[in-house]
Amino acid sequence: MDLQATLLFATSLIAIVNPLSSSVLFVTSASRFGQAVQTRMADQSALAIAVVLLVCAWAGRYLLLILGISVPMLQAAGGLILLISGLRMVVLEETKLTAAEKTSVEDVPEEHWKALAVVPIAIPGTVGAGTITTVVVQSTTYSRWQDLLIISAVGLGTALLMWITFRSSSGIARRLGPIGLNIVTRVMGILVTATAFGLLARGIGGLLPGLMK
Repeated sequence: MDLQATLLFATSLIAIVNPLSSSVLFVTSASRFGQAVQTRMADQSALAIAVVLLVCAWAGRYLLLILGISVPMLQAAGGLILLISGLRMVVLEETKLTAAEKTSVEDVPEEHWKALAVVPIAIPGTVGAGTITTVVVQSTTYSRWQDLLIISAVGLGTALLMWITFRSSSGIARRLGPIGLNIVTRVMGILVTATAFGLLARGIGGLLPGLMK
């Protein structure tokens, strides 16, 4: 796994988790708690993100072997998932919460803040299907233990970034405002969409090699 592949993976992962949009989700979910609870929620959410990314990096390829899924199949499916996610970020997405999830957030009592920090803030608000697919594809394509360490480092770096973002979420949301947040989300959506086309092309090329000649 060379420097270019590492940088592309890191950029794609950060674009998919969309720290700025996730910070708004965190503020929406945690703003009614005290500052001490918000700080602990940020720690809990970041820890959950790190655990999910590490599990995907080290165990994802074994799950594919058990299910009989090849790398090109996963690349093609992952490309489609990322394409949908990227297009939603560009043209549709205003928030990462559905109406049902908003209702569930409002109904959670304060003593359940730990569960709230994991679902929906960490999963699926920050780490969703596109993020999981990206990590699993990368760990399956680059399966040497040295590569897995690099992937793990990128995953831990992403979790650290999200921890800092969650800790600073109130200030970020206030300074950006709705217009700034929408602009950043759409720019990240373009990056995700571009990555999706490359991943989809590699998957189709592996499934149908005759098309790439």
